Amino acid sequence: MFDFLGNFFLALALVALFRFLWMLGGMLIRTGDAGNAIFAVVLPLLMLYLLGLTLLPMEHWEGFVAGGALGGGVVYLFHRRKRPSSV
Repeated sequence: MFDFLGNFFLALALVALFRFLWMLGGMLIRTGDAGNAIFAVVLPLLMLYLLGLTLLPMEHWEGFVAGGALGGGVVYLFHRRKRPSSV
């Protein structure tokens, strides 16, 4: 049970971190500097590389998949909601 919850919350934290890196990368790319654009692309790729090194020996993937799905769903619904119109 603790493995499930640990992997669940790990996946939620990783979804939040990936979303933050995606937002940061978008801001860096909008600056128009080539160095910032390269750094913006390397950040998420480095995160995925590090995850691949550390998560491969994971034994209980159910919690990780459930946390990732819930986190991804929350991010999707948050961005899909209607913004209040400023009139």
